[in-house]
Amino acid sequence: MKRQKYEYRQLKITELLLNSKNPRFNPVKHQTEAIASMIEDQQDKLATLAQHIAEFGLNPTDIVLVQPQGNQWLVKEGNRRITALKIANEPSLAGHYPKIKKEFQKLNASIDRNILENIPCVIINDEELLNEWIRLKHTGQNDGAGTVSWDGQQTSRFRMQTNGKLDARILFLDELKKHKDIPQKYKDRFDEIKKTNFDRLMGDPDVRSILGIASENGVFSLPGSVNKYLLEVLYDLSSGNLTVGSIYYKEDRRKYIETLKTRIDQSDSVSRNTELDNVNDYVKNNAKLGSNSNGGSTLQTPLNGSEENRKKNIPTGSSSSNRGKSYPINRKTLIPAQHKLTISHPRIVKIFNELKSLDIDSYPNGTSVLFRVFIELSADCYINRNNLNGVNENSKLSKKIEAISDDFESKSLMNQNELRSARLMVSSSIQTQSIKTFHSYVHNKDITPSSVDLKSAWDDMWPFIENVWR
Repeated sequence: MKRQKYEYRQLKITELLLNSKNPRFNPVKHQTEAIASMIEDQQDKLATLAQHIAEFGLNPTDIVLVQPQGNQWLVKEGNRRITALKIANEPSLAGHYPKIKKEFQKLNASIDRNILENIPCVIINDEELLNEWIRLKHTGQNDGAGTVSWDGQQTSRFRMQTNGKLDARILFLDELKKHKDIPQKYKDRFDEIKKTNFDRLMGDPDVRSILGIASENGVFSLPGSVNKYLLEVLYDLSSGNLTVGSIYYKEDRRKYIETLKTRIDQSDSVSRNTELDNVNDYVKNNAKLGSNSNGGSTLQTPLNGSEENRKKNIPTGSSSSNRGKSYPINRKTLIPAQHKLTISHPRIVKIFNELKSLDIDSYPNGTSVLFRVFIELSADCYINRNNLNGVNENSKLSKKIEAISDDFESKSLMNQNELRSARLMVSSSIQTQSIKTFHSYVHNKDITPSSVDLKSAWDDMWPFIENVWR
């Protein structure tokens, strides 16, 4: 295709028309309907967006795309931003939404009018080309042509670079990359290490002890030499052999360490000659796939379990049988096929089925938002069905999760240990399933969800979700 020459122009907010056929909502006829539909879809997020624009200006890396329409310009990409600015310019447009209207009235009194009079836009007449840019922005990585999201390690490094908040575990992982006694073939795969798994192991003093890692004032170090246990753990982490379910709880990590000791004892007499860059062939040729008691699967290789050991019930690193979380982390969807629920609400059934069919690698952003919606709507149904006191549909999600957890515990549906994932959802700011993490997926433009983190979050929350719909 011949390279397109784009025309850039500064346009006034009054010159721009919202797209009445925006994919975010059903087609409408009038501008007032488009604004109302966008408010209905976005709610408080519109006010948050407008406040951010008022403080920082419009995002220069994400320009508004427009097409000429008579004496005005039709917004093809950037309708959320333009809707926010239109209401900031004229708060009465949010008349049927008093809470949102009040927020925009405050903003109207303080916003720099220059923002409303000089909106950077690019004019594209070619409909096919225009749709290509919109598709690329909103449909995931597209094999690298679209936006490639950051994983947990990359996100943490960005935060360290921008706000100076150090992540001791990432810093320690970077130090390990420099260690001369760790094989290069391991280091080459360090970027594959899932941060949440690394954090869980480093946060356990018993694990650190056997690995020879010291911790003082939140700083990790390796005072001695690299021992065989640390090498084996790095192998598991970087080759993807370690699932989140196998090390989530203290008991799981204890079993994993016992497995580690068994494997080391075995491998002392049989040297490992498999290169990490050939790990897929190694697994294909040597692994045996076995079933656990919950219908999941555990990967057993000559290094992580023998037939004799399995007969002796020596743990192989899989999650404990009562948790049912050994689901393949390399699955294509958020929800594993074997997860089934009896859901009484028609819309929530549809959301559940969409999350079972949506390709999470292609649509991590859509999946993350839909996941949060599913959690909250499921919580609302449980609260209404069980008439829980002190909480309702208008309560914060954290209050809802707390109330349901308390109800589960009082009814002996789940014990304290089983409710840990749900409690962490409320109390933690770094867990993959935390409310703050989900909030960031929706409101923080610099945080992009990782498909692996989302699947781990689902696996962690599954026992809680299952009880919500029993």
